[in-house]
Order: sequence, then structure tokens, then C-alpha cells
Amino acid sequence: MASRLDPSSPVGEFLADIDRLRAALASVRTQQIRSREILTHIAAVAEAWYRNYRSATSGIDVKAIDEICNALRTASDRSPSTDGIRTRLRRLRGHVVALRTQLIAAPPGPPAAILPDAAPSFAAIPDPIMQQILTKRWNECVACLGASAPLAATVMMGGMLESLFLARVNRESAKRPIFTARAAPKDKQGKAFPLKDWGLGDYIAVAHELNWITQPGLSVSVILQDYRNYIHPQKELAKQVSLTPDDARMLWAVFKAIAARLL
Repeated sequence: MASRLDPSSPVGEFLADIDRLRAALASVRTQQIRSREILTHIAAVAEAWYRNYRSATSGIDVKAIDEICNALRTASDRSPSTDGIRTRLRRLRGHVVALRTQLIAAPPGPPAAILPDAAPSFAAIPDPIMQQILTKRWNECVACLGASAPLAATVMMGGMLESLFLARVNRESAKRPIFTARAAPKDKQGKAFPLKDWGLGDYIAVAHELNWITQPGLSVSVILQDYRNYIHPQKELAKQVSLTPDDARMLWAVFKAIAARLL
């Protein structure tokens, strides 16, 4: 078994990921990072921390690493300062080296439980009550998937998706691009409706127009919107379509990726 100091161990592998990204950044000569390849690389390293490495921390406080990875993930959606990203990566590497030292010194314990469907942090949503509601809904959705209740799970995904779109809208300091988007619902005079009158389809279309979600995200969001309507038995009868547990698990995998982008 590889030790936690070994490069093949989880923390060692994350250090290697960071070093590869820093090497890629060495070729950037502009003040801002505009290369889609580099921005995707930044996002991938930040996401890898949560997907592949964080579970190996054995309960050690990794808040500082979480904060830097969240900042990197947010920056990857823009054209961030090259020096700013280099500084964050230098700090991140220092924290990970310190973490590796703590893991080596810590006495061995039982392996941490792997919870791939644990609710994410909803810290980007300022209302703490809404954070609790979304966490509860997320956990209920996981329970529905585990109980082979695909329709219930999919309906809940659609509801959470609408809440996450609204949260992203509210987080934006500049609201004008949202309400002037071609896809924004408008009255006969061309004035955008207030948010309380928007539907999930409106949020989906505007989010795609503003590059908040990718084309695959758009496609799955539309599918979630359609399937959510099957909560009404008459609609399911009319369409003659039934969701299977495999369908719901496929939608869930993509829904999680969309949620990560919106958060």
C-alpha cells in the first residue's frame, strides 16, 4: 500500500496536479488568462480536490484548501489575473504540503466513508434557511434514487435546479445582462418580466445564453423540465413515457455537474 507521503497516494497525486498546472501557467505571458485550455485546467484541478482527494483528509481541517479551490473554480469562469492565479496556486501547494505532513504524523484510523452524493456547500446562497432547505432536498433526492423512485427523484432535481438558477441570478451584481438577454421572458412592450414570473424554461434558456451552463447542461436541463411535468399523472398518460432508475441516475450525474457550475 502506498504511504500518504508517496506521490502515488491521494495527497501526493494532488500535489502533482498542482505542479502540472503551475507548469502550464509558466507559458502564459498575458496579464489575464484567456486560454480556454488553461481555464479548463484550473477548473479541473479545483474539482479534483473535491472528487478525488478530500476524502483522504481523515477529518483534518482543510478549510483553507476548500477556500482556495472554490476561488479557483469561480475564477475559471472568467478571465482572471495570471499573477492572482499563480499566487493562489502557490498558497494552495503550501497548504497541501502541510496537510501531507499532518497525515503522515496522524495515527492510522479507519478509512473514511465515501459519500459521493453528499450535499455540496450552498455557501454561495446568502440565505441560511434556503441553504438548509436545499441540503434537505438534495438528501431526499439521494434517498429517492436509492429507493428506486425515479420520478420523485427527477421532480426534486427540477425543483432544485430552478432554485439554483435563481440563486445565481441573485448573486450577480450586474443584473442588466440577465433581463436584456434574448431568452428573457418579456411582455408585448419588450420589458422583461419580474423574476417571480419566470419559469424553469426561462432560467434554462437565459443561463445558457449567458454561458452559465454548457450545451450538454442545456439539453439535460430541458429534459429535467419536461420530466418534472410528469408529476401530473394525466401528462404521463398522455406522453406514454416512464422513467426508469437508470434514467434518473443518468440525469442525476449531469445535474450534479450543472449544480457545481451554478454554485
